[in-house]
Amino acid sequence: MAHLLLIDDHPLVQVALEAALASAPIPLSLTAVDSEAAAFQALQQRMPHLVILDISLPDSNGLEMLKLLKRRFPDLPVLIYSAQTERLYMQMAQAAGAAGYIVKSQSMPQLLSAILAVLGGKTVFAADISAAGALPLTGKEQQVLSLLAQGLSNLQIAQQLHISNKTVSTHKKNILEKTGAHSVLDLAALWKAQQ
Repeated sequence: MAHLLLIDDHPLVQVALEAALASAPIPLSLTAVDSEAAAFQALQQRMPHLVILDISLPDSNGLEMLKLLKRRFPDLPVLIYSAQTERLYMQMAQAAGAAGYIVKSQSMPQLLSAILAVLGGKTVFAADISAAGALPLTGKEQQVLSLLAQGLSNLQIAQQLHISNKTVSTHKKNILEKTGAHSVLDLAALWKAQQ
């Protein structure tokens, strides 16, 4: 029997998922917790075959928790189940090692199908993550993003692109605004996911 760990603070999600699991073609058991602290406690008691993780938790950022889970348990598949529909979240989850990303507006049978696919070793991302195309950046912003992702400083980028340091700063600010990223590390993950 495959064991699942649901990390989500909405009790209705647990109830709906339990009902969906009852119709699964293989026996599945579920433990549900509503916080990062409870999740790590549950992981010490019983290692699941799959973690289903919400991005918005009361005591944690789900993407940061995903990174922590992948560092501690690199072979444990994590399926993101979130209300966040922005492509950026999907790309950041994929870059951080998620095995899939399902949007809460999708049906429970679609979530169950994704769970079974991930348990079978596949990755499952909402259709629009791969069909979404390139980021809404200008050609110069794409160049700057590429060089930032390679670890170059603003000054090094300015020298390489033959533009001023101030122009690089402006491009960087615009890239952060357009993508919703919060740091250069987020931008690097975003660039990696886009490649």
